[in-house]
This record gives sequence, C-alpha cells and structure tokens, in this order.
Amino acid sequence: MNKESDPHSQESIQSELVSELRKLVSSVRTADFDERISKGKPLTDLIQQIRAIREDLSSYQVEGERMQAGLRPQEHFFRPDTGKDYDLKGLQPQEFFPYSPIIGPLNPIAPPFLFTMENEVMYATGSFDSQYCGPPEGVHGGHVAALMDELLGVTCVMCGHGGYTGTLSIRYLSPTPLDIELSGKAWVETINGRKAVIVGELRAGDRVCAEAEGLFIKPRP
Repeated sequence: MNKESDPHSQESIQSELVSELRKLVSSVRTADFDERISKGKPLTDLIQQIRAIREDLSSYQVEGERMQAGLRPQEHFFRPDTGKDYDLKGLQPQEFFPYSPIIGPLNPIAPPFLFTMENEVMYATGSFDSQYCGPPEGVHGGHVAALMDELLGVTCVMCGHGGYTGTLSIRYLSPTPLDIELSGKAWVETINGRKAVIVGELRAGDRVCAEAEGLFIKPRP
C-alpha cells in the first residue's frame, strides 16, 4: 500500500466505477423528472438500465462481517476493535479504511474526503454535493457530525489509540456550504489509560463551520 496510483490497477478502476456511481446519485438528486416525462421520456428505460447493473452485481456479493477496513476482513491486518496496537506509519487513512462512508474511495456513499496526518495533526479536505443537502445550499448537520466523528476517530487511530466513540459533541457555528472545498483538522487533547479526548474543527475558507470534541475508548486487548 501507499504506492503511487496506477490508473490501470484493479483498485483504481474500481474507484473510478464507484466515482461514477456517486456522480449518478448526485445527478438523480438534482434531476427534474417531471420535465423529462413531459417531453415524452418515461423513466422505465432508466429503471431497466440501473436494474440490469444491480442484477449483474448480485452474484458477486460477499457474505460475512462488514468492515471499513476491507471487503473481506480476513485479508486485512487492521482491526480497530481488538485493542491491539498497530503501526500505521507510511499509510494514509483511506488506505486502511477503503470502505469508510466518509473517506472510502471504494464506498459510493462517501463524499469522499481526503485525510492526511502531519506532525500529529490530522488534516481533512473535501466537499459535499447536493445529495448531502440539509438547509438551503447547506450541508445537513448529520453529515457534518459524521465527518467530524470520522476525522476525530481516525486521528485517534493514527496516534495509536484506536477506539470506539464514547461521546461526540458538535458546536455548529455557521452553515456548512455545499460544493465548496472545506478544510478540517483534529488533534489529541489528552490520553488517559484507555480513554482519549480528540478535538477538531471544520472550516469553509476562514470561516469556522463546526467545532467538535470526542471521547474515544480503546477496547481491552
């Protein structure tokens, strides 16, 4: 892992497929189907095309435990629920959480955001499009909370203290805009035994949109 991206690799091709699916969902979210139907174009052809793709994929479904860390957990070394310590140096978060609903390049519901660790501070960049809309031209607060939970949680993991979210407090200071590149950062406030307090913030330019504090509890080995 952590190799230069090969546009012809299996994972890159899969990421491209997932990216197209994200764009499809966003297009469906903002399409005026009434206008399409009024022009004599019923939706049955679209339904049939999408159904055909779904049915084609149905025979390839993987049964078993579902994890952010991989499609087949036995193939991946990293399990944050074990209480074990992992050396993740040299890896980026999306590499060990490829199916994350926030940063996973292989998860079609992920925006996705990009997380990078520098000098024990986790930085986030990315944006939310129309499918994440809450208030007019704004991101739904629940998606903001999910982003901050992932940002703080991954910071905890990268600092060698991966654990479950015990509590998460969000302060919404201003609306989070759609289709604008956002920046976030998070860092460790304190670690006491199996408990870690992580704090962070989300910005749109110079404006703070949200601040967060989370308590993360490391499982017993």
